[in-house]
Amino acid sequence: MAIRQAARRAVAAGVDSTEIHGAHGFLIHQFHSAFTNKRTDQHGQDLTLFGTEVVKALKTEIPADIPLIMRISAVQYVKNGYKLPESFKTAETYHKAGIDIFHISSGGEGPIEKNGSKPENDEACPVPFTAAFKNHFPKTPVIAVGLLSDFHVANAVIANQTADLVTVGRGML
Repeated sequence: MAIRQAARRAVAAGVDSTEIHGAHGFLIHQFHSAFTNKRTDQHGQDLTLFGTEVVKALKTEIPADIPLIMRISAVQYVKNGYKLPESFKTAETYHKAGIDIFHISSGGEGPIEKNGSKPENDEACPVPFTAAFKNHFPKTPVIAVGLLSDFHVANAVIANQTADLVTVGRGML
C-alpha cells in the first residue's frame, strides 16, 4: 500500500503528527458516505472498511508517540446525507482502528440541500460540531476549524473548552 511508504517517509522526515483527510468528498469520505459510496462489494457493505484499512496501515508505520489525526465531515449538507449520529458511529470505528485525534469540519461532497441545514460560512461555523464530538468522545482530543482567523475567536474556542486545538488555514494565507 503506497500510504505505508508515505508514512515511512513522513516519519523519516521528522513529522510530529500525521493527518489523513476523511472529509469534504476526498477518497476516504467517498467510501464512508452512503451518498457517494454505491458499491456492492464489501467496501459498499461496510462503509468504514476502506478508511479502517488506511488507518491500520498507517498505524503499522507510525510510532506510538506520533498522533494520527483524521479530518472528518461531521455532517453532510446534501439530500439524504448523514448527520451527527451516523458520524459518531463512523468516528467510533476509526477511533477503534487507531485514530488519536479528530479534526472536525462539515460538508463538501455535493450540491447543498436547500432546506436551511447548512450554516452560513461565518466565523467558527463548524465549531458546534466540534463541541458535539468533544462531548461524545470526552477522552479524545478534537480540533476545530472554520474561518478561525481572528485570534480572539480561536482563543475563545479553546478557553470555552469547545475544542482542544484549532486550525487556522485561510488566516495563514
